[in-house]
Amino acid sequence: MIIRHLSEIAQTEQAVHAETWSSFRLLTKKDGMGFSMHETWIHAGTETHIWYKHHLEAVYCIEGEGEIEPYGSGQPIPIQPGMLYALNDHDRHLLRATSKLRLICVFNPPLRGDERHGSDGAYPAEDV
Repeated sequence: MIIRHLSEIAQTEQAVHAETWSSFRLLTKKDGMGFSMHETWIHAGTETHIWYKHHLEAVYCIEGEGEIEPYGSGQPIPIQPGMLYALNDHDRHLLRATSKLRLICVFNPPLRGDERHGSDGAYPAEDV
């Protein structure tokens, strides 16, 4: 059984920070679960270009407001607590936070835990 608390992760290399977000990797590839699970905070007033071309992701909002816009669609979709969205087709998108968003994210294949978005908005394909 694996038991962890966010406060423990926040002080390790599994807490990854970027300009527009902070991600706390609760479960990673080394845990052998077949997926990774993170609590991610998207900072208020930011926009992030994301394209998980090597991963599938499901996201559940537990706090805050923002929007996700499929890349090039011009049609933003509101995000608020209780909403789930799944990027089941490696969807390229813009993620905007009106207020701080707290999101629970699940990745398949699992992340190692130290990844950062590349210039194209994707995590690397290594070990996929």
